[in-house]
Amino acid sequence: MIALFFLLIVFAMALMGWFPIVLAQVYLILSAVTLLMYGLDKLFAINKKQRISEKTLHVVALLGGWPGAYLGQQLFKHKTSKKTFMRTFWFLVFINAVVLAVICKLY
Repeated sequence: MIALFFLLIVFAMALMGWFPIVLAQVYLILSAVTLLMYGLDKLFAINKKQRISEKTLHVVALLGGWPGAYLGQQLFKHKTSKKTFMRTFWFLVFINAVVLAVICKLY
């Protein structure tokens, strides 16, 4: 719910001219890609295949895919019990929010 609400707010802010619409589109695309990555990583884990690295999941989340990462965590019950992973994830969400606020201020 948090992720969908955030994406709606981002699109509303872009439509109001707070930042370029392309930024909202990037959030949506990266979120979809990240959600897919979490689903694949969960499938790989179940089937004992080579996994997507945590670093890669974090980088994509930081770049704007965190709403999809959050949805993937909840939907697939993936990575939610790893405290260090989740602590890093929420720190990256915070950094992403700060960067978005700076972009809004400068635009």
